[in-house]
Amino acid sequence: MKKRKSRLPVIVDILTHNCIGSQEELSKQLAIRGYIVTQATLSRDLKMLRTTKIATDMGGYRYIITDSQKISNEPFAKNQNTVQSSSHPAALSLRVSGNLVVIKTRNGYASGLAYDLDMLESKHILGTIPGADTVFAVVNESSSRKDLYELFSSFLPQSVLEDARLQFFGNEE
Repeated sequence: MKKRKSRLPVIVDILTHNCIGSQEELSKQLAIRGYIVTQATLSRDLKMLRTTKIATDMGGYRYIITDSQKISNEPFAKNQNTVQSSSHPAALSLRVSGNLVVIKTRNGYASGLAYDLDMLESKHILGTIPGADTVFAVVNESSSRKDLYELFSSFLPQSVLEDARLQFFGNEE
């Protein structure tokens, strides 16, 4: 377990700073840093980190780790939800239309953000559909805009919420 504890932050660093599209590539990068692991171990590590494999603009694939995993001081504790009290810095904008919320993200981050939204298990969000840079969240029709704003306030960057404030409250304030 001690080896895993020191290896996981290295994997996070590699995936954050490199475009890694396969376990073989990741294994080579780990070996360069002195970590020799089997494919089975690497697969378990990637599952523990809750990585997502997404399409790139160049037609390939790459592994990503949601920003919430990188922010946590104890990102690899057992039974820890990926959702943190800090925000998803990859979120760029938020718009509301009827019972849909559309969240634009940096390319490749929508899946991780959608996953974290689903893990909130909020009564206000019925489900999400991620793309490469967009998340569609279906909102419970009985949820108020105020409730939604509070939900997203603990989840998205303050700048995104300020830009979207009129979407939630209009000119009420």
